[in-house]
Amino acid sequence: MSMFFLIVSMVMALTLGGVGTVTLATGRVAVPWLRNGVGRPGVWGADVMLLAAGVAAARVVPFEADMALMLGGLVLVGLSQVLGRQGAQQPKE
Repeated sequence: MSMFFLIVSMVMALTLGGVGTVTLATGRVAVPWLRNGVGRPGVWGADVMLLAAGVAAARVVPFEADMALMLGGLVLVGLSQVLGRQGAQQPKE
């Protein structure tokens, strides 16, 4: 059962890392259903890569460091989406 979770976590980490890399390189979110919700794709891509690093390092680093990476990535992904929406709603002068 442990090997199954290792494989699933590595696939998830590679997927998140790939999406984050493509988003940083192109400036456009690679996942179609998230495009409308993300206002700052560069920040979102970097944050997703941080989250992928946390998932990939789960078996190597101590629990505290791993949770700091994953929670930091999740918080920053949420902030990039919320701040992007607020910037889009403000009227331009």
